[in-house]
Amino acid sequence: MSLRMKPAAGRQIKKKSRSRALNPEQAEAVARVHGPLLILAGAGSGKTTVITERVVQMLAEGIPSSAIVAVTFTNKSAREMRTRLEGLTGRPALRGMVVSTFHSLGHRILSHEIEHLPGFRKPYSIMPPDDLENVLSDIYREFRLDPSSIKADGTLFWISLCKNSGQPPALFAEDRNLNYEPDLFERIFRRYEEALRSMNAVDFDDLLLLPLRLLRSKKQVLEKYRRRWRYFLVDEYQDTNPVQYELMRLLVGEPGNLCVVGDDDQAIYGWRGADVGIILGFERDYPRAHVVRLETNYRSTGQILEAANAVIAHNQIRVQKRMRATAGNGPPLRAAIGADEEREAQIIADRIEEAMVREKLSPADFAILYRTNFQSRAFEQELRKRNIPHHVVGGYRFFDRREVRDLIGYLRAIANPADEVALSRIINRPRRGIGDTTWRKIGEYMNSRPVSARGGLNSVLEDIESEPGLLPGVRPDTIAAMHEFLELLRKYRKEFTRTRPLAQVLAALISELNFESEFRREGDNDRVVRARMLNLSELTNMLAFFEDNHEGPEPPGLFEFLARLSLLAQDQDSDDPRGRVQLLTFHLSKGLEFPVVFLTGLEEGVFPAPRSIEESESALDEERRLFYVGITRARKELWLTGASSRRRFGERIQVEPSRFLDELPENCLEWVLRETEGDGQNTLTDLLSGLSLRSGGDVG
Repeated sequence: MSLRMKPAAGRQIKKKSRSRALNPEQAEAVARVHGPLLILAGAGSGKTTVITERVVQMLAEGIPSSAIVAVTFTNKSAREMRTRLEGLTGRPALRGMVVSTFHSLGHRILSHEIEHLPGFRKPYSIMPPDDLENVLSDIYREFRLDPSSIKADGTLFWISLCKNSGQPPALFAEDRNLNYEPDLFERIFRRYEEALRSMNAVDFDDLLLLPLRLLRSKKQVLEKYRRRWRYFLVDEYQDTNPVQYELMRLLVGEPGNLCVVGDDDQAIYGWRGADVGIILGFERDYPRAHVVRLETNYRSTGQILEAANAVIAHNQIRVQKRMRATAGNGPPLRAAIGADEEREAQIIADRIEEAMVREKLSPADFAILYRTNFQSRAFEQELRKRNIPHHVVGGYRFFDRREVRDLIGYLRAIANPADEVALSRIINRPRRGIGDTTWRKIGEYMNSRPVSARGGLNSVLEDIESEPGLLPGVRPDTIAAMHEFLELLRKYRKEFTRTRPLAQVLAALISELNFESEFRREGDNDRVVRARMLNLSELTNMLAFFEDNHEGPEPPGLFEFLARLSLLAQDQDSDDPRGRVQLLTFHLSKGLEFPVVFLTGLEEGVFPAPRSIEESESALDEERRLFYVGITRARKELWLTGASSRRRFGERIQVEPSRFLDELPENCLEWVLRETEGDGQNTLTDLLSGLSLRSGGDVG
């Protein structure tokens, strides 16, 4: 009885609070706590408030907290939801309530019920990826396959994707471009499952699949959890994959007290198995479902939302909705095309500097969004040059990326044969079979020589090259690999002293090293391989830019370029994001907001990405949803930028503006400049003179 009295008291307090804070659509979503409910929560519509207030309302109506399950997609989101609920209700009121990710929910079930599944017992192990690779190595040897090709084959990736697709392995493999026949994939998959079962172990994907299998086969277990958990809430429902969907559908049962919150216009994770058709089919799955559209936006100005509404309307398969602004009309969107990527970065840095000086904005008020990580280099470089604090979100800064450091290592070893640190870094990158055993032998040889005669690593390698017997026990093919390595360095030492552009030499070096094959051998999928190759391309582009803009009497050499790189790399800021301009991908921006946002690289083949243009209309639709997400991150000011030409491995290529620019309404878009190659002498302040940057105000 005492537990019921506390929610009743809370209800009176919350009723007063909600009457002031919630709009009619939000209040409707909060009040409808029974039966199936679809909350279509547009960007900036107060979704989190609705979710938490709805839980408070459920408790106020006497629903026990132990009967409620709230599911989201990340541990961070789950922690934030629980913290916010505790602030509204107090921790005791939430005792027994489940707030978790899908995988944590599955683990909760398995930890009590796994013994119902044949071959499993408590406690079971959750295998980390490294151990799973060892399992696959044994299976490869059993099938007379080469274990060293596991990463190149992407076998763990394909097994995971197969499990999350809900398809049988044979059917799954037929639709994919695997490195082996579909029937072999099925055999590997089945043997992998048997191996895990023999060790009483599961992988991460099993935390969803095994509970689903259990609940389907053991009706008494299913009924147990249906009696315990009677109300379900799923956030970010547009990101649900088929296995998560089936698991939730089983648990909910009748009377279907399922509330899902999401926005089909922000479904941007199809590439990792999410199915936007799940949220679009909610009313088909639950015919009694009530739908509430949250279309009032509390984040962005009217012109930003008009642009977002116009762009997303080009997607035909979606729930019709239109966001409305509460923040006033605001200034128009600004568009600027620079002559190249460096000029694009200058335009953005000009605007940031101007706003910081004239409008007293902080660096933290700005976000620069890009489609692919390689684009960050030009922005990092320009902001660093101007001492504008910045932070690269969710990834390595350009000079910290492994492939960039490896390529710089080659340049250092070519320029300076005595650079032993660089030599040791690159001698087996890409892999040449010069492993730990060889290194130990080299160390033993160096230590056996008198100190006065040891020389450096390069001289030792040259000794071994001329006299292979100096390393007894090292295979001839390894000695040959060291010989080829030294020959490569000598070859490019000569090439970099010739008269042709240095960037062309670097592009040739990248091609000869065949990094692309190395990345695939490490298990990277096509998307990651392309991103890493673009990072190498950016280093080549930096060299080309350095050559083009060098002001000395003599053409620059490799030493000068490496000195410039060292200064840039050492000048990188700390990882603390506070008080800094944020640099991040469109994907990572989801859920965030900033006063001023720059959407960059708006060119065909950059955004939309090349694969989406080539593949299908649905892939292009997802790119458009990603653009919509980017637009709706901006609160007050939105810039759309691009370049008329970009370098690819040092070569200048003309590019076309993104088709998404054509989808924006003319009445809310103001072009600041459109440069072509060779333009770019004016500063942005000059170009903006006479333009209003704020509603009802001028630049100054």
